Amino acid sequence: MFRKLRTHFIANLLKHPFQQEDELSLCLISYASLIFCTLIHIFFLICYLVQDIQFFVFLNCGSLLVYMAVFLLLRGKKYKLGGFLISIEVITYASIGAYMCGISSYTVGYFLLIIVLLTLFPYGTAKIRRIMILIIFGLIALLGLRAAHTSPLIGFSESFNHFMTMVNIYIMLIGTILEISINTFVQFILSGVKEGRLVKLASQIYTDPLTGLYNRRYTDIYFNTLKNQDLHICVAILDIDDFKRINDTYGHPCGDEVLVFLSNFLQSNLRKTDRIFRWGGEEFLIIMENVSLYNAQTVMDKLRSKLAETEIKTKQNGTLGLTVTVGVAPFDITNPEAGIEASDKNLYIGKRSGKNQVVI
Repeated sequence: MFRKLRTHFIANLLKHPFQQEDELSLCLISYASLIFCTLIHIFFLICYLVQDIQFFVFLNCGSLLVYMAVFLLLRGKKYKLGGFLISIEVITYASIGAYMCGISSYTVGYFLLIIVLLTLFPYGTAKIRRIMILIIFGLIALLGLRAAHTSPLIGFSESFNHFMTMVNIYIMLIGTILEISINTFVQFILSGVKEGRLVKLASQIYTDPLTGLYNRRYTDIYFNTLKNQDLHICVAILDIDDFKRINDTYGHPCGDEVLVFLSNFLQSNLRKTDRIFRWGGEEFLIIMENVSLYNAQTVMDKLRSKLAETEIKTKQNGTLGLTVTVGVAPFDITNPEAGIEASDKNLYIGKRSGKNQVVI
């Protein structure tokens, strides 16, 4: 279940054009921080409304307005600015809370959350993050000195003060654990995104965008998988007869339809173990494992005959007929070029002797 959720999550992330890993990391942590902080301030707002402490009611309303602005920034993909604004809001809230109520309520514990956030995630340059951490330590020192010499400006009842102290401690601990957990989760997701991007890149490099078949670039990789295997292998090169006439008469879009149809036809009528490559233009390369030359010729001739009897329905040009010529040859994995060259020669023998045939 977790693996499916991760796969679905990564698939959605791959749809978005994140230029760098830092950008994706900032996106994930920014939204997580926004949700966490918003829920905390909604909880605080309810508590202060119940206690009718107007100053902190307005303060938390102001914080929620800030998070609305952060949400808009994140929607606009301004992740660094959004994350910076979250940090500033938490620092400001913690400073005002400690100034008004003293440090005994552990409001200053929120500074720890920002220090962890700035340490784990790339908000701004390293220099800016170091400066912000130094400012936080300076604020803690100043608030500590003030608390030692003056009384809090706002006093809570003993029970509510105890309640808020415990809440702040739990928020500090839970928030720190969540930040570390989110960092681990983000790294886990990033590893999946890297894999997904590599797979997507490999798909773009090694497959033909029109037919979805493997292209010539993939042949070397595939041939390496066949080495050290005791297999009887044959290679076939299949070429569409008079394909230029189809393009000239009906246009290249119709020609593309024919190529897609033929690629699907080959996949449907050959074995799953047979490998089909778009070799170039209207040529297809087919590698058949565990088959004799005679059986390979028989298979390809049946396929050729079936194709000749099949009508291709096109979008704008009605139905078309199609024939192919095929050259087949034995394939030696230690010298793949020789087998491909031999099948190519047989293909051209078939072309010169009337087309629509299989030559070995």
